Amino acid sequence: MKLQAVGKSSKWYVYQKIVIVFILFMLPLLSMNIWLNYKGMSITKHAILNSSLAGASFYSKQLDKEMYFIRNLQLQLLNDKDLQKLGFRGGMLENYEEVQLIDQVRDRLSTLTVSSDYVVSAGVYVEAVGKTLSTDTGVTNTPNAEMQLISSLMAEKPKPSFYRSGSRIFLIETENNGGIWSFIEISRPKLLEALQEIAALYPQSEVLLGSKELGTVLTTAKDMKESNRMLGLTSEPAVQDAGASEIRKLNGVSYFIIPNQVSSLHLSLLMYVNQNEITRPLSHFITWFYTLFIIAVIVMVLYSFSVNLMIHRPLSKLVKAFHMIETDNLNIVIDSKTKDEFHYVFNSFNNMAYKLKNSIEENYEQKIALQHSQLKQLQSQINPHFLYNSFFNIYMMCKVGDADSAAELSQKLGSYYQYITRSGADEVPFYKEYRHALDYCDIQCIRFSNRIAVEYEAMADVPPSLTVPRLIIQPIVENVFEHAFEDGMMEGMIYIGTEYQGGRLRVTVEDNGNLAQDDVIERLREKLAMDSKLIENTGLVNVNNRLQLKYGPDSGLFVSKSAYGGLRVDLIIMLDDKEEA
Repeated sequence: MKLQAVGKSSKWYVYQKIVIVFILFMLPLLSMNIWLNYKGMSITKHAILNSSLAGASFYSKQLDKEMYFIRNLQLQLLNDKDLQKLGFRGGMLENYEEVQLIDQVRDRLSTLTVSSDYVVSAGVYVEAVGKTLSTDTGVTNTPNAEMQLISSLMAEKPKPSFYRSGSRIFLIETENNGGIWSFIEISRPKLLEALQEIAALYPQSEVLLGSKELGTVLTTAKDMKESNRMLGLTSEPAVQDAGASEIRKLNGVSYFIIPNQVSSLHLSLLMYVNQNEITRPLSHFITWFYTLFIIAVIVMVLYSFSVNLMIHRPLSKLVKAFHMIETDNLNIVIDSKTKDEFHYVFNSFNNMAYKLKNSIEENYEQKIALQHSQLKQLQSQINPHFLYNSFFNIYMMCKVGDADSAAELSQKLGSYYQYITRSGADEVPFYKEYRHALDYCDIQCIRFSNRIAVEYEAMADVPPSLTVPRLIIQPIVENVFEHAFEDGMMEGMIYIGTEYQGGRLRVTVEDNGNLAQDDVIERLREKLAMDSKLIENTGLVNVNNRLQLKYGPDSGLFVSKSAYGGLRVDLIIMLDDKEEA
């Protein structure tokens, strides 16, 4: 049938109604948009501030962890058996043994120094031998300048979390009733570099490290007095809590303050940002908003006058035709009297309706089945329980010291997940698909503590260029592992083989399980032969449907009783001449 252009239903045209309605609602919409603009600015500002807060918290925690790491290494050094022996028996050791112990302690000091970029030097003082051992000055008899410096720092009461001597920062711990001192110098430039990394998160920001008692220890600001005044704001309860960011004024300027605690040094790490630097870029948005709004009003008015003649009427015909398509009426033809662009659109629509009508009956069910099968394929690619169990096996191997098996399982597991998660074509070379199935078998055999073994044949006469759909063999062997040995038999065997001849590829998977009775095999045959729309496409059924959709009804999965007593599954692909090439 033919459609005519939509006639006028009232004296008002659509574009006229658009203009009138737009004028009536313009003022309230303008007010609402202004409110939304300010609301958006507020949300954007808070998002920027929260981003800075998260970044500052992350870096401060990293710094705190590094300081705790250094302190742990220092405590481990104090408990070193060689150092303890040197401290307890230093005066009773023979010369050679004493030198040997000193060298071993120096090696530990060198290891501690290179373990962190924040460590400048490390050393120990052993009262029993009257020497200081240092990565900076080596082995030196006491008294010496290094010992005197550390001794003077240790006289400070109460004991601080760290010690300062001018611009130098030390971590000092003692052992054996003061008979052993361990001292580590922390790199002040490296600490400053860490603060500068935090300050770089946002322009016009500064970061300081200090406390109310010690004042500013380190700051990225050029003016130390400004940092001290900013540190004074932390005495306010609202700012005292770590991570509780606040906006405070200093000298008439509002600052956004982000406090964090570096508990390893008992210091506060403060990042403060000039609030005006954050909001200045957003203020330009208001001017652009009003300008664009006015332009939009003008364009809408001009467009409304032209849309009626050039677009509205032809589109009315097209919209009405689409409504009829939505009611499953495909016997429709749009009549076009003009020779403009809409003439091409109308003719294309007519051709589309005709082809759609013919193609629905031919392709609809097959495409839906293919999409359903592909979806199930993607859903079944990664089994989280398989991953969890594999990681648990690796954990248990490591616990019992079986490093070789843990390494082998890790390598197999990495290869397995690399294969199923990689992007690329839906088809892969057959030898890679076959190798992937064998990797899966190796992982499962390790997982089942070698209670199940796999015996497979090398690929015979299969062209290296032969490609197949991905993940068609693994579901078959996965089915064997899940169902064939549920009775707990201790000597399960799986046999895998391939055969290629005359464009016909066959992969055979058999097992010696005793659960595949004749009635079970018959039900599985019926399920494989059943219409894919009537059952859930999972496991073997999914693979069978994918192969038949791609290669025809002669391809797919065929099950029978295995000569070994279990189930035999034959995967058959009938390749045409083009695919063989």
